[in-house]
Amino acid sequence: MLLPNGYQIREGSRSDRPILLKFTYLAYQELFPTLENFSYLSATVDTYFSSATPLWFAETTEVAETEPRSIAVCWVGNAIDPVKGDRYAQIFLVYVDRPHRRKGIASALIDRAQNWARSRGDRQIGLMVSSNNQPALNLYNNLGFENSFQLKIKSLS
Repeated sequence: MLLPNGYQIREGSRSDRPILLKFTYLAYQELFPTLENFSYLSATVDTYFSSATPLWFAETTEVAETEPRSIAVCWVGNAIDPVKGDRYAQIFLVYVDRPHRRKGIASALIDRAQNWARSRGDRQIGLMVSSNNQPALNLYNNLGFENSFQLKIKSLS
């Protein structure tokens, strides 16, 4: 899938942890604006971010920018199918800065993740999405993702 003019995708590395963490914070702040403490996200990134969990960034290449600037991320890891026991690619995070949304950037990043998953022999790719994130639900439905399981949570307080 092609990106619109003015954007490029680059593969991330372990040195991009601060950028990954920034996008993780932004995504959670947007989804849960009433929460104030997201300090646990740093430990989550430390636990799961490794050479086995690739990430890609979309960057601007506009003339006004002195150097490419990351405006989106896709971070992928591994999961195990609970029914078949097969390993598959799991998208941990897709985030696009607000001014750059609805331009095909998330689709291009997910396409990159799907190609990576196919190249290592995975037969499926999965992700979790908040049930109140309608734009993301629409995107994933349009890209052919289907519901497989529902996560149910019950408060014990």
